[in-house]
Amino acid sequence: MEITVVGSGTVVPRLARRQSCVAVRSGGEMMVFDLGSGAVRGMVKTGLDPFAVDRIFFTHFHPDHTVDVVSLLFAFKYGAEEEREKPLYISGPKPFREFWDSIQAVWGKWMLADYSIEINELPVVGAEPMRLPSCTLSWAPAEHRLESIAYRLEGADGAFVYTGDTEYSESVVELARGAHTLLIECSFPDDSLVPGHLTPGRWRRQDGL
Repeated sequence: MEITVVGSGTVVPRLARRQSCVAVRSGGEMMVFDLGSGAVRGMVKTGLDPFAVDRIFFTHFHPDHTVDVVSLLFAFKYGAEEEREKPLYISGPKPFREFWDSIQAVWGKWMLADYSIEINELPVVGAEPMRLPSCTLSWAPAEHRLESIAYRLEGADGAFVYTGDTEYSESVVELARGAHTLLIECSFPDDSLVPGHLTPGRWRRQDGL
């Protein structure tokens, strides 16, 4: 399992940071978690091929975590040297289909092509893990928006947890327990608490890992 932090920025524009995006390569597949602004170019800058993305997983629907899905699919349709043939799997928390339909209503004719796109709406709670070719994906509620979830990828070489935006959450603690790598959001300093987000000290004081 190879993890690349493509974007670790916030809504504040910074030349040095792109918005949220993490790429994981495992078992011949490339998975991306969130696609904030700048994510597609960020993949190129970090040596990843955006056209090789197999699966996309969203933590929630805010633009700084989703907006570059339009850029990526637009590139698939018009910017690739060869037409894409393999399917693309896109997943997000319920009500993801409603969110996806709204994007298609605006951008659909420029995004959609002849290859297969499979949309998966993930129940925020009570779902069985998803079996992927080289690992297992599970998720749990995060404390940010009603639909927010955090993800855990578990394979033969370890477990990786990505929280997306969240404040302290027992369900995220349990999801992350025993993981080899935890990538957790801390957008603000300790003296600037913002609901739905963490600070470094706020997590350290309360965690149970």
